[in-house]
Amino acid sequence: MSEQSVYQQARSHLAYLRMAAAAEALPAELEFAATQKLGHTAFLERLLEVEVSATETRRRASLERFASLPSPFRISDFDFDAQPSIDRKLVNELATLRFLEDATNVLFIGPPGVGKTMLAVWLWHGRPSMPAIGPTTRRQPIWWPAATGRPWRAGGRPPCGSSPGRGC
Repeated sequence: MSEQSVYQQARSHLAYLRMAAAAEALPAELEFAATQKLGHTAFLERLLEVEVSATETRRRASLERFASLPSPFRISDFDFDAQPSIDRKLVNELATLRFLEDATNVLFIGPPGVGKTMLAVWLWHGRPSMPAIGPTTRRQPIWWPAATGRPWRAGGRPPCGSSPGRGC
């Protein structure tokens, strides 16, 4: 087999595996590997890193579309002067996203128009240095209705009797 046909076969395999970003980056990565005299493992790691980055970008965009958030608010957009009742120190503490590590819930309570949604959307988007959307599984969250104490999957139908006034 010629080197050109091996290259075309490798691109074909990447396309079949739906690794479009890696297939697109293949020529540049081969050139880089040749000039830097990288080994096979280092070359493969660089090529897979391109695909992983593209997959993470697509996943984040998909999660943001699925969430149907009103707009990509940033904390710099928030007008603390218009809402003096909001504790700037507390918001800055939330900005550290330490509550994610501690598995602590965050609840915004207040009348309409004070910026609860804006702050919640900002937390969803996170900061560039530490995004709030981290690695997740493909499983949907489980909700525990207080009425029955039995779990049911989000997006599915709750078990009989778990919603007040609903039958089976």
